[in-house]
Amino acid sequence: MRFAAIALTIGVAGVMLASRVQGVAIVPGAGLPATVIADAEVQPSHEITGSIQSDTREGPKAARLIDLRSGATCKVANPQVADHNFSRVPIVSHCSASPELSKIAYWRSTPSGVLIMADSGGETVLEFAPGDGVLYESIYPSNALITIVPARS
Repeated sequence: MRFAAIALTIGVAGVMLASRVQGVAIVPGAGLPATVIADAEVQPSHEITGSIQSDTREGPKAARLIDLRSGATCKVANPQVADHNFSRVPIVSHCSASPELSKIAYWRSTPSGVLIMADSGGETVLEFAPGDGVLYESIYPSNALITIVPARS
């Protein structure tokens, strides 16, 4: 019982302190004013409500595929240019150091943004989903640890 009384007292003191900071007078026993929001004069701030400009920068001109398991990397043209039909992967640098990346011959994107890479026979080798902090993260096969990041050079 003693704990409940202390908690209630601290709660009431917190409400009174918060109302004083907000500029609303609370009189003990009178209850909260019904027009707390209507009485407060709110002016929009440009720092808070200013619109955010859309990103007009171009996407990366090239991307780097990184096999996190073997440490191998290879450079390809921008994966956003992949069509919805399979097309040749424009590999800029050699990917033979990675067992998974060395199989890649074709790629295509899906309407949902998934990037599918296939071997020369058309069999799916890797699938990537748009990533958080990277361009794409591998989702198939489940044991593949490959990411696609913007290429710096």
